Amino acid sequence: MDTNPKILIADDDDDFREMLSVFLSGEGYRIVEARDGAEVFDKALNEMPDVILLDVMMPSRSGFEICREIKADKRTRTSNIIMLTVKDSLPDKLTGYVAGAQRYLCKPCSLEDINDCLQAVLRQRRLTQMQYDQDMK
Repeated sequence: MDTNPKILIADDDDDFREMLSVFLSGEGYRIVEARDGAEVFDKALNEMPDVILLDVMMPSRSGFEICREIKADKRTRTSNIIMLTVKDSLPDKLTGYVAGAQRYLCKPCSLEDINDCLQAVLRQRRLTQMQYDQDMK
């Protein structure tokens, strides 16, 4: 894994996406952005980000639908997805987890909360990769 993880920020709110991009870039992450549901899968496939921060309510396709598509495709199924959305009901959260998200963060939340969640997901990703490498020996 690269020492500077690549994060795909998928959100239709330009101001939020820019603020998050600036913050996460400052934390050492490489950033890729998508502004609508139609772009997310292509960017996930072409950029192979370490983590996708995925909004639920976006033009053209919902984040739940995109999450299911990413997890169903053998080329992208190992992608780590954090749902980052204002949809905070229990059914919404369950839908996100069933779709394949590793975490579900509700807006509003602090930039530090997002970074902490990213670090936890990346730590789990490294541990999973280490276990896989050890099992393959």
